[in-house]
Amino acid sequence: MNSRLVLGLLVVAFCGSEVCLRFFGYRSQQVWSSPTPAFQQLHFRNNGIFHSIDEEHEAYRIYRQTQDNELKALKYALDPEEWGESVVVKPRVKATEGSRLIWDVFGPFYNCPSKERVGTPPVAWDGGKWVCGVQTLRHKPKCTVYSFGSNGETSFEEHLLRLTDNNCNVHVFDYSLNKKKASKVRAIKGATLHEYGIGKEDTIVKKSFKYAGHVTKEYELKSLPTIMTELGHSWVDLLKMDVEGAEYDVLPAWVTHYSALKQRIPVTQAQIEYHHSSKGPKMALLVKTFKMMEASGFRTFSTEYNINGAPWNFVEYSYLHVDNDGNVVSDTEVPD
Repeated sequence: MNSRLVLGLLVVAFCGSEVCLRFFGYRSQQVWSSPTPAFQQLHFRNNGIFHSIDEEHEAYRIYRQTQDNELKALKYALDPEEWGESVVVKPRVKATEGSRLIWDVFGPFYNCPSKERVGTPPVAWDGGKWVCGVQTLRHKPKCTVYSFGSNGETSFEEHLLRLTDNNCNVHVFDYSLNKKKASKVRAIKGATLHEYGIGKEDTIVKKSFKYAGHVTKEYELKSLPTIMTELGHSWVDLLKMDVEGAEYDVLPAWVTHYSALKQRIPVTQAQIEYHHSSKGPKMALLVKTFKMMEASGFRTFSTEYNINGAPWNFVEYSYLHVDNDGNVVSDTEVPD
């Protein structure tokens, strides 16, 4: 059997997701319509895995078999009534046999064959995030990256800039940095520090900062639409957010705003750290948030427990934004 066919079939059988085929250059008029501009921008350049229609159809047959399993798993994740008592937010002292964590139920049902961990150390710790198609950002015109919440941990931003040959403009947003940490961020070539945070709306909030001797200070929050307007951006290629629980307010605000405008959230991929503690959020809010992201076109391609604390308290989710046909969404589909 042709070695390239074997490689192609193994790739498809392993991935089991449409985005996998698309990133590896699988294209067939008999299966999908012509690639969108967004796909042409994000897919791998080395097309030609399949040499004939027969090869493509055989690969598609294998893909459909695995896709059916993926859709069943996704349906189960999105239907809490099927869980019973077997799914919990964190392990119980006397856990029910076979119980699973909600983070595992809402797992990575969308595959990205080109994902890589950006940031150091290369383990499940603060700083690193799983990113899809990093190398495509090296050639992306006007590559724009937003990073909300850093606490002075800059390994992600520095590593991403190295991997993309400083092609991206990285914007770091953090109101809580002391002078030393702020100087560290400003010293990164290709990065710009904005000393305010992301919020569900534009507002001024008071908070006590430890480094300032628990002195209460005022700080500014801005909504995503406000930030993008002020910075002159129409699209964000990659958005990283670690905002200590504020994600449960921020994410619904995005959906509400852009749904009212009948527009997609202008982000190609998002790396979100979800937080949970004894104070919440409750299971119902977690389920609502995960279902909301799915309904908005954000498909999970990676999850990772952050072991900097109880692993079920901090969980990293990486999303790709796709349309109803499975095409990766980007600014190439947004008119100027």
